[in-house]
Amino acid sequence: MSRTLRESGEHCYRPPVTTIIRRALLAIFLVAAVVLGAAACGSSDDAGGDPIKSAGVLRVGTEGVYAPFSYHDPATGELVGYDVDVAKAVGEKLGVRVEFVETPWDSMFAALEANRFDVVANQVTINAERQAKYDLSQPYTVGEGVIVTRANDDSIKSLADVKGKTAAENATSNWSEVARNAGARVEAVEGFTQAITLLNQGRVDVVINDSIAVYAYLAETGDKSVKISGTVGEKSEQGFAARKDSGMLPELDGALGELRADGTLTEISKKYLKADATGAPASTPIRSAGVLRVGTEGTYSPFSYHDPATGELTGYDVDVAKAVGEKLGVPVEFVETPWDSIFAALEANRFDVVANEVTITPERQAKYDLSRPYSVGEGVIVTRADDDSITSLADLKGKTTAQSTTSNWAQVARDAGANVEAVEGFAQAITLLNQGRIDATVNDSIAVYAYLAETGDQSVKIAAETGERSEQGFAARKDSGLLPELDGALDELRASGTLTEISQRYLKTDATGTAAGAQQSGEDPQDVPQVRSAWQLVLDNLWPLAKAALTMTIPLTIISFVIGLVIALGVALARLSSNVVLSNVARFYISIIRGTPLLVQLFIVFFALPEFGVKIDPFPAAVIAFSLNVGGYAAEIIRSAIQSIPKGQWEAAETIGLNYVGALRRIILPQAARVAVPPLSNTLISLVKDTSLASTILVTELLRQAQIIAAPTFEFFALYGTAAVYYWVICLALSFGQNRLEHRLERYVAR
Repeated sequence: MSRTLRESGEHCYRPPVTTIIRRALLAIFLVAAVVLGAAACGSSDDAGGDPIKSAGVLRVGTEGVYAPFSYHDPATGELVGYDVDVAKAVGEKLGVRVEFVETPWDSMFAALEANRFDVVANQVTINAERQAKYDLSQPYTVGEGVIVTRANDDSIKSLADVKGKTAAENATSNWSEVARNAGARVEAVEGFTQAITLLNQGRVDVVINDSIAVYAYLAETGDKSVKISGTVGEKSEQGFAARKDSGMLPELDGALGELRADGTLTEISKKYLKADATGAPASTPIRSAGVLRVGTEGTYSPFSYHDPATGELTGYDVDVAKAVGEKLGVPVEFVETPWDSIFAALEANRFDVVANEVTITPERQAKYDLSRPYSVGEGVIVTRADDDSITSLADLKGKTTAQSTTSNWAQVARDAGANVEAVEGFAQAITLLNQGRIDATVNDSIAVYAYLAETGDQSVKIAAETGERSEQGFAARKDSGLLPELDGALDELRASGTLTEISQRYLKTDATGTAAGAQQSGEDPQDVPQVRSAWQLVLDNLWPLAKAALTMTIPLTIISFVIGLVIALGVALARLSSNVVLSNVARFYISIIRGTPLLVQLFIVFFALPEFGVKIDPFPAAVIAFSLNVGGYAAEIIRSAIQSIPKGQWEAAETIGLNYVGALRRIILPQAARVAVPPLSNTLISLVKDTSLASTILVTELLRQAQIIAAPTFEFFALYGTAAVYYWVICLALSFGQNRLEHRLERYVAR
């Protein structure tokens, strides 16, 4: 009864010490307001990239009379069916509710165009005519056209035999056109059920529909009076239909791809159709999803970094991932994530694969799906050029090395007896080595040769090899089903020489493993990129850093502080309540917030909640964590401020007839505000600085932007110092604002 079948019915949807300072501050705030307003608009526009999630609801048009795809359960009257359950599952994947609008098939597309609903889920057959007029999702059912006749009619065995016969078809289905083209007279009906009824009554000779619908009908009814006499040789695919250029396809296709990959589609199909009619090989989940989401650092030159000239994400691993996506015919979306949390983000389904020089090890193979390697190197020990005390791996014993805690090289250094200092990546390790804070760093020869070629750094050297060969590839979740597609694409890229070309571009050598003993190749000194002075680098990046502060750091601070104050007021009043339960709940909340690190709270909201099906985007996750944190600390400030007001004020309020709420609003809180402003202002200023922690959960705020710029240039002092100046200016402005507010409150209370 597929739509093809039905297609037979296609249902186939944010101190004034002097006058000059005052005016300057006013100008600053006005500019900030304008930029923030633009940022808010930008955010709104961005939301347009996920229209379904932005709306919070998916409105689905369906017939409700087209069993087993869309019908009412006779026992409960509930709307059920294959298409109905698929739409519900898509809504669940997207985190939105689904509203069904039951509509007759013949007026389904008119209602869609009139914006009565967003998509049609009613076995809508995918064909060229519809694709020209509507956005059609990837198919969730696949079948073929069949010819249905009465059981005792042997005159029709092929499509050619339909000539001159009478067929019952829905006028807007593709099957009516098939019947007409075969020479049949077509009687218009509303759907497959009517068509079968007319066939059984002898009023028509034949019905052409999708095999899925027909087989489901026969399995449900056991009708022996009709039979499948032949096929029409046409494959039919059914999916959702939406208005043209609605922007919904990426979300719909992404959700369908996940449902296909986890087996939900097959389960629904077998429930209603007694067979797997989803038609999509389980071996192609990337193509099915229609997108490859890639996690990468963005601060790990030359593998994953931002081009200093253009700001574009680039690098060896980035280009390999893009080439794989091109081979598979899907767009690639990059999610920049700090290395130490990249696997947690992978497991939380923030992306599909990691492309960040992931070394293939037995431990990782036991936990993740690892592709064939696309870079091959060997472990090397890097020391300062004037240090001759380390000439082998054994010489690391008792020395201090800098390694990323989750890299395999950290374990190599530990096994050799070294003391390991944790860093976020190779760039930080080299910086510590040059500063004399550590003795060595162990890493892959590819990264080291690329660093030396890029920077010409003569202050460090390769002192020894570790004797370990390293292979790097993509990492995906265990049993993700992505490996066949990833490995196939990598094989093609290797055979065509594309991998070697990308390697030569970024690493100055063939590090793909196709050439044995890949070594640093000679290069013309002219090819070495010109290095900008630290001063020029700072000047070039003043606006990118300011933009990050204005569009991320400041909005994140304001939104979180406002929400946190609302929470704090409620919690403070609960703490003061005579209700023991309410007071203890508030006390427990404050204890949890003040007793756990803010970074842990951030990680719980962003990385841990997805294990329970709650997946929150980076910025909202940061807002939630910061708001809850502010609420816990500010609650005690507000409680103390309220308790500092003499009890006589309460009594005076009662004397003039004010109730509890009125006394709070008109008498107590205005006086308490004066007491609370200084400590609350300190909380706000601390929050500005705490927002830098949001960089650990993918929010590209001020610090993260400085990291991105510093990664390929290694100018850490200049760029981090500039970021520090921005933070200081913001906090200075807030301090001026605090002074003004205190003066205003003093005048108000004096009255």
